[in-house]
Amino acid sequence: MHTSSSSARDVREPTDSQPPGVVELREDVPLKASRLGVGGAARCGGGPRFILGCFAALSAAVTIALLTQIYYGDYQVVPHGSVSSSAAACSRAGTDALKTGGRAMDAALAAALCLAVVAPHRTSLDASGSLLYWEYRQSRTQGPLLAEWGGPGPGAGATGAGQGARLAPRTLSALAALHAQLGVLPWPRLLQPAIDLASEGFPASEGLMTAEAASVPQAAFRRAPELAQYLRALQRNTSAELAAAWGAGGLVREGAPLAVSGGGWRAYAGGAGAAGGALAALAAALQPSAGPDDDSLRVISSLQHAAAESNGTWPPSSVATGLAVVDRLDTYLALVTGLSKPFGSGPPTAEGWIRDEPSEPLDLAPAIITEDFVCGSRYVAGAESWSALAQAAAALVRGGAAGVERARVALWPGGGGALAAEGAGAGAGAPYAALPPPPYNASPPYAAVNVVQQRADALLSHADSRGGGLGSRFR
Repeated sequence: MHTSSSSARDVREPTDSQPPGVVELREDVPLKASRLGVGGAARCGGGPRFILGCFAALSAAVTIALLTQIYYGDYQVVPHGSVSSSAAACSRAGTDALKTGGRAMDAALAAALCLAVVAPHRTSLDASGSLLYWEYRQSRTQGPLLAEWGGPGPGAGATGAGQGARLAPRTLSALAALHAQLGVLPWPRLLQPAIDLASEGFPASEGLMTAEAASVPQAAFRRAPELAQYLRALQRNTSAELAAAWGAGGLVREGAPLAVSGGGWRAYAGGAGAAGGALAALAAALQPSAGPDDDSLRVISSLQHAAAESNGTWPPSSVATGLAVVDRLDTYLALVTGLSKPFGSGPPTAEGWIRDEPSEPLDLAPAIITEDFVCGSRYVAGAESWSALAQAAAALVRGGAAGVERARVALWPGGGGALAAEGAGAGAGAPYAALPPPPYNASPPYAAVNVVQQRADALLSHADSRGGGLGSRFR
């Protein structure tokens, strides 16, 4: 019995004679007070309070680092990009440029030159243009840039000796100058899609065939060998070399875009077509309303007022084509190029490009529309008229990118605010049930609005069916 009791005491109650360095493995060790006392506890890390303090300090440091990165840093996202235009081949040319490391300007250049080949009834290498460019991640330090070229007047062409003979077509010259500043891919690589289409051929779009029906119908499949040869010769130089040789620096007019806000939204837009109060119609589109019909009536009323106040000079009777781009670094680019009338004002040159000499401002309407908070929706829109932009904006801010498909009405050129109805196949639903039937019918092709929508890192591209195109994106 004595031996057994002694053994139990040896297990439960250690003696002071235990050799140093020996670790006790007993059930009651965690429940016993430390022999080190207060000083020993401090030397061993301070206990729960010290651990909680370290955790709080770490949490604060991580929070500060994340906020700093969000507001001032260059965050990393999954590679993405999107291009929306009125031709599927041109949208793909733009996204192909983005996939190979190109930026928004590279994609816009490839798509715009492609459109000059496949849509000669709406644009050309010599078209007038309006471009919005915004590096959105830097939006707290810089706003969108507006660049425009062409239009009426002697200052609309290329500068330098030979201005009267036009050293180079205007859109090509302006895009060369802008690419030299903002592009990263080689100039020859971006000309290649347009060269391939012009030399190998392409199917004529319904819009092109319709526009030609008023003159001489052409084949459903066509080529432009002279234009292909002209562009191929330009691959021998860089965009900077060509811009310098053409005097393109004096062609592009840079400045701040028009801006309006309302209802938690802000819109930036370009284009001389905003003259006469059309900007007020875009502002009306951003205001909150009771429903779609209320939106429509307010916007249409503003457009009619703008037309009436212009004494028959607005809207212009021009044609255009628009595209929208978002690149992997969330740079937004909206570009609209156009002609004073279908197929321009003159016959094609020996090099195959269509010359245009406008006598009045063109109805070009690139736009960027954003919600007022960081993670809200943003829309990059290439609109082919201010009337279409204002009506589409009202639908975009209420229902997303698919809202561009909603039925619209057009303003009758020079009609003092008279409305013209688009055909039954354009847009979804009744245009505006509360409006009386428009007295005129709009002539196709109708003005399209091509859009890329971004919300957080998610992209959605939508090419307006009125233009017959197709958006292209990758993730």
